[in-house]
Amino acid sequence: MKPRPDKSRWRSEGPSTPACSSDRVDVWRVRLDQPASPAQANNVLSPDELARANRFHFERDRLHFVRCRTALRFLLGRYLGIPALEIRLEYQTSGKPELAAKQNLRRLRFNVSHSADLALIAVSADHRLGIDIENIRADVDIAMLSERFFSARERASLQALPQNLQLQAFFACWTRKEAFLKATGDGLSFPLSDFTVSTHPERSPELEEIRGDTEVAHWFLADLSPKNGYRATVAVEGLPASVETYRWN
Repeated sequence: MKPRPDKSRWRSEGPSTPACSSDRVDVWRVRLDQPASPAQANNVLSPDELARANRFHFERDRLHFVRCRTALRFLLGRYLGIPALEIRLEYQTSGKPELAAKQNLRRLRFNVSHSADLALIAVSADHRLGIDIENIRADVDIAMLSERFFSARERASLQALPQNLQLQAFFACWTRKEAFLKATGDGLSFPLSDFTVSTHPERSPELEEIRGDTEVAHWFLADLSPKNGYRATVAVEGLPASVETYRWN
C-alpha cells in the first residue's frame, strides 16, 4: 500500500536545518497575502528576479511573486546551508527552475505552484517531482475543459460520478495531471490526453496509464488539503516513505 500523508496537519515550523532525503518530500504552504517587506526582498532576490517583479502590471501579482520567490530562496538556503541571496537558479527549456549544478551537492529537487492567495513549495532529493494547487471555483465549465484536456478514460470516470462529486473530481483530476506533468518537465509537449490519472476526489490518487509506457508504477501521487476551497497534489518519481507538510511563516 502506498504511504499517505496526513492531509490535515500543516505544522507551523519545520526543522531549522532540514535533512533532505530521497525517501521524503517536504511541502511548504506559503500565504501570498502576507507580502515580504521591500527591504527583505532587496536583500534576497537576484537582480533578474527584481526586474521580473517590476514587470507585473498588477501590484497584487507583483507582491505574490516577491513573497513566493523570497520564501523559496529562504527555504532552499536552509536546506543547502547557504544564504538565500547566494542561491543560483537555472531554467530548463520548459521554463522550470532548478538549482545550479555546482551549488547543488545534495541533489535537491523542488517545484512551486500557486493559486489565488496560496503557494506550495515541494522539496526532495534525487527524484523528479511536481506540485500543483488550485483554488476551487464553481464557475468552471467542467464539460468543455475535460473534453479539451482530459483523456477519454478520465472523462468517462468523471461522468460516472454523482453530480455532487463532479466539481471536486474535476479539480482532483486537474491537480493530479498538472503535478505529474510538472514533474516530467515536459510542459505542453506532453499531451494531457496521453496519460490518465484517477478522478475520484475521496480516494488515493493514482497514475493509471501513460500511452506507450509501462512505467506507471514508478510514480507516486499524493493529495494534499492546504486550505478549505483548495485542492493540491504532489507527484514524485519513485516511492517516498513520507510526505511532510509545513506552514511557512
